[in-house]
Amino acid sequence: ASKLEGERRAHIASARTTVVRSGWIFGPGGKNFLATVTERARRGERLRAITDSWGTPTYSPDLAARLRELAEFDLPGVYHVVNSGEGASYETFAREAARASGAEGVEIELVSMDSLKRLAPRPRNSRMKCLLSEAVGLAPLRDWREALREFAARAGE
Repeated sequence: ASKLEGERRAHIASARTTVVRSGWIFGPGGKNFLATVTERARRGERLRAITDSWGTPTYSPDLAARLRELAEFDLPGVYHVVNSGEGASYETFAREAARASGAEGVEIELVSMDSLKRLAPRPRNSRMKCLLSEAVGLAPLRDWREALREFAARAGE
């Protein structure tokens, strides 16, 4: 089943359902694009980054905090939860990650989405804005670049 099908089934099960959509999640623990980029950049390894796909990075601790806030509101709906700031391509994200981790000179090979053989199709543009969560009175999450710098600093400890 798809993510959308999961959302539909949740709404059928209860009209009081809260659905949260997020994307490009990075943070401590687990494997994600940013953790891989940061580690490879620190080792001086060449990176590969997609130039023609955009999203809005989301720091997992910020996402977790917002999920707690939304649970307290108990307002059903579909909420987008991402860090603020202009969205980024994977290339921009990789360059910012390298800079934040102190590896600005790392070589980045630029690739197109079409050149990758992915099992599942991915959208070229998955940037989001948090309009509903802000409409219910929640402050925007901090800029993803600020969150990225915090992540890189903690990863380097």
